[in-house]
Amino acid sequence: MAVADSLAAVVKAFPQARLVAFADLSARMILSSAGPMVTTQEHLDRLCDQARTSFDDPMFSLSVQAFGEPHAALLLGPANLRLFLRSEEEPADAMCCICDHAIDLAAFVTKIRETLESITHGG
Repeated sequence: MAVADSLAAVVKAFPQARLVAFADLSARMILSSAGPMVTTQEHLDRLCDQARTSFDDPMFSLSVQAFGEPHAALLLGPANLRLFLRSEEEPADAMCCICDHAIDLAAFVTKIRETLESITHGG
């Protein structure tokens, strides 16, 4: 399945997902996105930068010592939540998602992790 089709399938399964994007964190770019949220390239660039900051923040050093490298970050805001998930095998590959608060977060994380690993492995 193509990356765009995989992302569209996630949005179809989770209507509370406003934007689901596949990013290359090392290149600092969103490679593909899907969802009803209207976005500009600048907005996608900022979303990718937020993901990079979430994983590269120096404040994570204590967390990394205790729990290992972070592979997920969640930012809660008044209007939505932002979820960043990176591949455990290819840390540059990541999903960047903006969702309504009402989303079933556990089920959504399972789905996007499966989708991310499928994209990373070319399946």
